[in-house]
Amino acid sequence: MKKLLLFVASAMIVFASCDKKTTTTTPTPTPTPTPSGPTPPTPTPSGNDISGALISIKMDYSTQPTGSPIPISLISEIGTAVFYTTPGGTTFADAGTVSVNGTALEKQTNNSYNKLATTGMTPSSLNFGSGSSSKSSWSVGGAGSVAAFSYDHMGTFPNYSGTLPTSVTKSSGVTLTLNSSTVSGADSVYVVIAAGSSSFTKGYSATAGSITISTSDLSSLPTVSDNTALMQVCPFKYLINTIGGKKYVFIKEQAIVKNININ
Repeated sequence: MKKLLLFVASAMIVFASCDKKTTTTTPTPTPTPTPSGPTPPTPTPSGNDISGALISIKMDYSTQPTGSPIPISLISEIGTAVFYTTPGGTTFADAGTVSVNGTALEKQTNNSYNKLATTGMTPSSLNFGSGSSSKSSWSVGGAGSVAAFSYDHMGTFPNYSGTLPTSVTKSSGVTLTLNSSTVSGADSVYVVIAAGSSSFTKGYSATAGSITISTSDLSSLPTVSDNTALMQVCPFKYLINTIGGKKYVFIKEQAIVKNININ
């Protein structure tokens, strides 16, 4: 398999603020709240031959506001893309207009691109589809060093079918099972537990089996009793395609996200 190193870079996606602040971990933690839930950790390629990444994310966010007897589930789709000024670099290049399934992504000041679609908002969907009919049709207009191209990223989205806890006890740690019974269609899985400006994030193999997030991993997290901490399990799968002599990474990710308490 071609060598590909992955790390968390949630700062790729920055959406509008809302009243409740949520945070995911990056090498320099950055708050990235959204009007419809948290921002999932996003795998980003690193390597001296990678010219960009185009990422499709489905997010299932479950929350139960304080005082509400009924939990709320919000379904979102996120498209994000970055193009490097030089292969393997860290500076993003302007790529002109970028769209997925006909919906234009919004270019940020750092030349990253993103678009959030949520039920009840405009747009309500990026039309990623489901099952074997899932498709992300990418169109890149091109600009400067980035040539125009189109690519249909086919294939089922990864999935996690396990149950997330409603609370985490720091003195006991957390155990999850990552195997063929709970994870499908994924290469790797990110697990995130976050509260305030502190969080734990770690990547695991999709076939890691029983994994334990230890008391020391959770020690920096604050106690939370108002159901505003977050737990995320995010399986993802990537492929590398050479287009116009440049290597691009295409990623599909499923983010299962839930508000929890931390004891």
